[in-house]
Amino acid sequence: MASSIPGKWKLEAAKSYRWRKTTDVNREFAIFKLLDGEKIILDVGFSDAGIFEIGFNREIAGAPIEWEKLQKMIEEGTCRAG
Repeated sequence: MASSIPGKWKLEAAKSYRWRKTTDVNREFAIFKLLDGEKIILDVGFSDAGIFEIGFNREIAGAPIEWEKLQKMIEEGTCRAG
């Protein structure tokens, strides 16, 4: 299913993606960015309180994705962040 929003990135198009670790000196845990090429899809990481957080890039708003694919991406992010 493709996004019907013109000019919007299509999440299902992310056939190959990669993770990039980013750091912030004010955080106890690193943040990991999920990228499709150079486009950031989402950020994941644990807060200083130990809560797993996910932040979606606003450019993917309205872009459908299969639940299994999103779940796989989130599981990978959790493993990297932990």
